[in-house]
Amino acid sequence: MEVLYEVRGENLLIFLPEELDHHNAKIITEQSDWYIISNQIKNIIFNFKRTNFMDSSGIGVIMGRYKLIKSLGGEITVTNINQSIDRIFTISGLYKLVNKTVTPSLTNW
Repeated sequence: MEVLYEVRGENLLIFLPEELDHHNAKIITEQSDWYIISNQIKNIIFNFKRTNFMDSSGIGVIMGRYKLIKSLGGEITVTNINQSIDRIFTISGLYKLVNKTVTPSLTNW
Protein backbone atom coordinates (compact mmCIF):
# COMPACT_ATOMS: atom_id res chain seq x y z
CA MET A 1 0.00 0.00 0.00
CA GLU A 2 1.30 3.41 -0.88
CA VAL A 3 2.12 6.32 1.38
CA LEU A 4 0.11 9.47 0.73
CA TYR A 5 1.44 12.97 1.36
CA GLU A 6 -0.61 16.14 1.60
CA VAL A 7 0.79 19.63 2.11
CA ARG A 8 -1.44 22.19 3.82
CA GLY A 9 0.40 25.43 4.35
CA GLU A 10 3.30 24.71 6.71
CA ASN A 11 1.87 21.29 7.59
CA LEU A 12 2.64 17.92 6.04
CA LEU A 13 0.11 15.12 6.49
CA ILE A 14 1.51 11.64 5.96
CA PHE A 15 -0.92 8.75 5.56
CA LEU A 16 1.17 5.71 6.45
CA PRO A 17 0.86 2.23 4.89
CA GLU A 18 -0.33 -0.98 6.57
CA GLU A 19 3.21 -1.80 7.67
CA LEU A 20 5.82 0.71 8.74
CA ASP A 21 8.91 -1.48 8.65
CA HIS A 22 12.41 -1.75 7.17
CA HIS A 23 10.97 -2.45 3.70
CA ASN A 24 9.46 1.02 3.35
CA ALA A 25 11.18 3.13 6.04
CA LYS A 26 13.92 4.43 3.73
CA ILE A 27 11.44 5.50 1.06
CA ILE A 28 9.18 7.23 3.61
CA THR A 29 12.20 9.01 5.10
CA GLU A 30 13.46 10.24 1.72
CA GLN A 31 10.04 11.33 0.46
CA SER A 32 9.01 13.07 3.69
CA ASP A 33 12.35 14.92 3.88
CA TRP A 34 11.86 16.08 0.29
CA TYR A 35 8.39 17.43 1.14
CA ILE A 36 9.70 19.12 4.30
CA ILE A 37 12.55 20.90 2.53
CA SER A 38 10.71 21.70 -0.72
CA ASN A 39 7.63 23.13 0.98
CA GLN A 40 9.16 24.75 4.07
CA ILE A 41 7.18 22.43 6.34
CA LYS A 42 7.07 23.17 10.07
CA ASN A 43 4.70 20.49 11.36
CA ILE A 44 3.99 16.86 10.48
CA ILE A 45 0.89 14.81 11.20
CA PHE A 46 1.41 11.07 10.83
CA ASN A 47 -1.91 9.29 10.23
CA PHE A 48 -1.70 5.65 11.38
CA LYS A 49 -5.29 4.77 10.38
CA ARG A 50 -4.17 2.07 7.92
CA THR A 51 -1.11 0.93 9.92
CA ASN A 52 -1.28 -2.43 11.66
CA PHE A 53 2.43 -3.08 12.19
CA MET A 54 5.48 -0.98 13.07
CA ASP A 55 8.99 -2.16 13.90
CA SER A 56 12.14 -0.34 15.05
CA SER A 57 12.62 1.10 11.56
CA GLY A 58 9.27 2.85 11.99
CA ILE A 59 10.47 4.29 15.28
CA GLY A 60 13.52 5.55 13.38
CA VAL A 61 11.32 7.25 10.78
CA ILE A 62 9.41 9.11 13.49
CA MET A 63 12.54 10.06 15.47
CA GLY A 64 14.41 11.26 12.40
CA ARG A 65 11.53 13.47 11.29
CA TYR A 66 11.21 14.73 14.87
CA LYS A 67 14.85 15.88 14.87
CA LEU A 68 14.45 17.63 11.53
CA ILE A 69 11.14 19.30 12.37
CA LYS A 70 12.33 20.33 15.85
CA SER A 71 15.34 22.07 14.28
CA LEU A 72 12.86 24.05 12.16
CA GLY A 73 10.81 25.07 15.20
CA GLY A 74 7.89 22.76 14.51
CA GLU A 75 6.30 19.70 16.05
CA ILE A 76 5.00 16.25 15.18
CA THR A 77 1.54 14.88 15.85
CA VAL A 78 0.36 11.30 15.45
CA THR A 79 -3.25 10.28 14.98
CA ASN A 80 -5.47 7.21 14.58
CA ILE A 81 -3.13 4.93 16.49
CA ASN A 82 -4.35 1.42 17.29
CA GLN A 83 -3.59 -0.41 20.51
CA SER A 84 -0.47 -2.26 19.32
CA ILE A 85 1.12 0.86 17.79
CA ASP A 86 0.17 2.81 20.92
CA ARG A 87 2.08 0.27 23.01
CA ILE A 88 5.17 0.71 20.81
CA PHE A 89 4.99 4.50 21.21
CA THR A 90 4.62 4.15 24.98
CA ILE A 91 7.43 1.63 25.48
CA SER A 92 9.84 3.45 23.16
CA GLY A 93 9.19 6.83 24.79
CA LEU A 94 8.05 8.44 21.53
CA TYR A 95 5.15 10.12 23.34
CA LYS A 96 7.75 12.30 25.07
CA LEU A 97 8.62 13.71 21.62
CA VAL A 98 5.33 13.78 19.72
CA ASN A 99 1.74 14.82 20.35
CA LYS A 100 -1.09 12.30 20.09
CA THR A 101 -4.56 13.21 18.95
CA VAL A 102 -7.64 11.27 17.92
CA THR A 103 -8.70 13.69 15.19
CA PRO A 104 -6.29 16.35 13.97
CA SER A 105 -7.87 19.75 13.55
CA LEU A 106 -6.31 20.30 10.12
CA THR A 107 -8.17 17.54 8.33
CA ASN A 108 -11.54 15.98 7.79
CA TRP A 109 -10.56 12.33 7.67
